[in-house]
Amino acid sequence: MHRTEERETLASLCESLARFARAEIDPLRIDREGRIPPAVLAGLAELGFFGLSIPERWGGAGFSLRGVCDAVTALARLDRSVATTVGLHLGLGTRGLVAFGSEALRAAYLPELAAGRKLAAFAATESGAGSDLAAIATRAAELLDGRLRVDGGKIYVTNGGLAQVFTVVAATPGLGGARRGHSLLLLERGDPGLSALGEEGKLGLRGSSTTSLHLDGVEIPRARLIGEASRGMEHLAHVLAWGRTAMAAGCVGAAQVALEASSKHAANRRQFGRTLASFEVVREQLADMAALAFAMEALVHETCAAEDQPLLLASLSTAAKVFCSEGDWEICDLAVQLHGGAGFLEPSGLPLLLRDARITRIFEGANDVLLAAHGTWLAAAVPARRALVLSPRLSGAALAADRLHATFAQRRDQLRARLGVRLLLQQRLLHRLGRLGVLSAAADAAVSSAESKGDAQSRHLAIHFVALAEARAAPLCTDPAPLDSIDAITSALLAGQAS
Repeated sequence: MHRTEERETLASLCESLARFARAEIDPLRIDREGRIPPAVLAGLAELGFFGLSIPERWGGAGFSLRGVCDAVTALARLDRSVATTVGLHLGLGTRGLVAFGSEALRAAYLPELAAGRKLAAFAATESGAGSDLAAIATRAAELLDGRLRVDGGKIYVTNGGLAQVFTVVAATPGLGGARRGHSLLLLERGDPGLSALGEEGKLGLRGSSTTSLHLDGVEIPRARLIGEASRGMEHLAHVLAWGRTAMAAGCVGAAQVALEASSKHAANRRQFGRTLASFEVVREQLADMAALAFAMEALVHETCAAEDQPLLLASLSTAAKVFCSEGDWEICDLAVQLHGGAGFLEPSGLPLLLRDARITRIFEGANDVLLAAHGTWLAAAVPARRALVLSPRLSGAALAADRLHATFAQRRDQLRARLGVRLLLQQRLLHRLGRLGVLSAAADAAVSSAESKGDAQSRHLAIHFVALAEARAAPLCTDPAPLDSIDAITSALLAGQAS
């Protein structure tokens, strides 16, 4: 679908969504009851939301990654549990099937998934393999009749209690001639030996379904292998890039709601005979929140533009996931603070936004793990950077973004010159280098977005964000604290704790 047509379709869809949400979507009720009412899921299916990412030939809308992200942003403005349920289906749940599934497999499953008659889930995490996907213990072995037997278990499966179709990551040693390797498999809820356990009690996203899966001798046809045998980690990189970008888009929608609520409150709440908005500190906080939200959206859009460039998409999706999840938390936390005591009360909706935001720094790759991995990639590679060719009114912001990138590059080169290959063993340095790279990517995206939009407010937001990013980058260019005292402290804490 052409981007212009996609925008028009989405605009019409969002109008219908707004009317539907006013009548059916009650975020506080969803949170309180710990479930999304069936009527909401049915209504979203009727509107076509579950088919947005699925090609038109199989009954979907054929949206690009950008269109999917815009839709998830719109849903997150209404309720984060709803956005997570739909976004997981559109991203991690179905992307492997869409991108790598055989023609027969796609024809068999995608029409039902596009219509929302079946929902999709994704299962990779295990009790002994969280962000360490290489440690996955679930195994699929080929039987004499050519079928595959799957044994193992998965935890934290979003949509686990709702889905009829599961994309499961399993180790498949020997499959396809590979001595070692992983594969993506399609399992169905009705497969003998597959069982979804009870719903987890969660801090936030209480309306979304999160369960464990138990896989005890599940036998499936080899035809339910998604993509090439034992190349699952390559396929997984693409699927995760889509999923992380969509999740970052949800962070944008939630942050926008928190910002709007804070702006309204600051304009109307009076203290010491003045509105909150008349205080310089409050105005600065609002500006910081607005600049962060602007950069978050810009980085998501920049990531979507790299949809057809696998390496760049992988890098930017990691940056977007980290930056937007942390920005969402920061903005929602500031919103609670600006509302004072009222912000601590559930009826304001702000505690729900804050609780829903917290998991985004953990799932789809814990941020600390992603930052270290991102720093490792940046230390080993020299990623291309698009030149910022801008109008004179944004030249100052562009120069500041250039400085930030130069700061990152200089720090990387210093570390490589000092440590050589030993740098790849220095997790704390790689973590900081990864964060520098994330800030630089966000600054570039903000400046490019402001140039594209062309209005004065976007220009001011980009200028303010780049200044924020430069200030946050400075401490990252110093070496972390010596390990001696850290080791002494943690050794005392950990003494006798090992079980």
